[in-house]
Amino acid sequence: MKKLGLFLFNVSVMAAMPVIAGAAGTYYNGNLYQNPQSRYGAGSGGYYNNYGAGRGYGQGMQTMGTNKQTAQKTKKSEKTSAKKQGFNFDVDLTHEFSNWNFNMKNAGSKLHYDNLSWNVLSGEGVYYFGDTTPMQLKFGAKYGKQFDKSTMVDDDISSEKMWEIQTINVETEAGLVQEDLLVGAPALSVGESKGGTQMGFNVAFGLTDFFSSGRVKFTPSIGYRYFKYTLETKSNYGMMVQVVDSSTFVNCLTTQGGEIQCSPYVAFIDNNGEDVSYTSFVFDTDGKLLLNPNGTPVVYNDAGAPQVNVGQTYYYEQSGTSHKYETEWAGPYVALDMEYEINANNALTAGIELGLPIYDSKGDQPYRIDWAHPTSVEDKGSLGDAIHLGLNTVWTTKISDSVGFSLGFTYDYYRVSGAKAITYLNPSENQAKLDEYQYYIDSDEYELTEEGLEEYNYLKELQSNGWKTEASSEIDSIYKSMGIRAGLSVKF
Repeated sequence: MKKLGLFLFNVSVMAAMPVIAGAAGTYYNGNLYQNPQSRYGAGSGGYYNNYGAGRGYGQGMQTMGTNKQTAQKTKKSEKTSAKKQGFNFDVDLTHEFSNWNFNMKNAGSKLHYDNLSWNVLSGEGVYYFGDTTPMQLKFGAKYGKQFDKSTMVDDDISSEKMWEIQTINVETEAGLVQEDLLVGAPALSVGESKGGTQMGFNVAFGLTDFFSSGRVKFTPSIGYRYFKYTLETKSNYGMMVQVVDSSTFVNCLTTQGGEIQCSPYVAFIDNNGEDVSYTSFVFDTDGKLLLNPNGTPVVYNDAGAPQVNVGQTYYYEQSGTSHKYETEWAGPYVALDMEYEINANNALTAGIELGLPIYDSKGDQPYRIDWAHPTSVEDKGSLGDAIHLGLNTVWTTKISDSVGFSLGFTYDYYRVSGAKAITYLNPSENQAKLDEYQYYIDSDEYELTEEGLEEYNYLKELQSNGWKTEASSEIDSIYKSMGIRAGLSVKF
């Protein structure tokens, strides 16, 4: 980060003001290249032709001097005309391939959109200030639609964070004995994503052809880039499996090949409310085992008809919108553009961009009744938490004096580490729970258990915090894309 700061400072000193980047697709006038044989062209036959004709020495020298002055004027004119000036504008169509994923470090949840494809229409303009001011102002904008459909995977099964070891007290003839119980409710869902959109813009200031190496010219710049995409998931299918395992309640086995197999938790209760198989544990909405004040598990003991308790093992379908995310990456960047003229009609450009965008992603999961809507979750980063690396290369060939055709390649890599995760809870549902506990506290007829008092205090804390929870340094998110672009470049 220190090296990046130093690089930003150096470029800003060269530019003396903000700069814009993005390198591709500008039109090239081609005046830098001239056939060497043009020096010996028409007009008086050239010096060598005059000398060969047998004219006098003095006259030949005079002719040579005249041609030398003419050549110097021609070179000076060529040098002047090679400097960029005026306005260039490019229009491009890009087909991009990308994927986006984010992980929750402590919660263990992973979500990723795979095999995304986009059709993106973009426009880029650059204004060259002219001969006496070798500077440029560059700007661009783009809009894209998701092409075809892709897959979203909400993975709450592959992380070890999905498992929790709870210490419980087991009643034996010798009294209460502590035992470690492995409890988990891993889940996985797969949905279909289509109809997504993206948009962005950038603006920058640069020093045109600030330095060169051979025939390659370099333009440093500094600017600001904004990029946003919206992705939506429908037709989501998922499963959750409740697993309980310990030395007493053995549900997980390791096969000879090393595979671990766990049977789902199942408990049978007879019509007297007594467990006739495994202990009928009670779990809360987060899949955590409920314990009595003495540390023993809470079990079903209601009398009635025979029943089966499977904990949190179930299958589900969500035909409507199950996930929707709107993600932004926006911040300053520095860039270096390179230009190489192959000949009068063809040129190659390449650019590298390094940015420090601020990350902000808002998500909605409408089927989660315990969360608020339309914003259920939000992930936020600060300046310096994220980076953006952009690469591009473009070949441009002249169609006419003012129009060129361009073909190129783009690559973008966005990453944030340690962003803050915010979960917005359903206010009405949680307020109703809090009011119920408050009624018990105010009434002389009821007394809260130790567990009930803990939940009451937790709800009071959530209320004071606006019914939201926050986890710092929780989110790692990566967006990568690769594109093939084609367009037209126009010089005014």
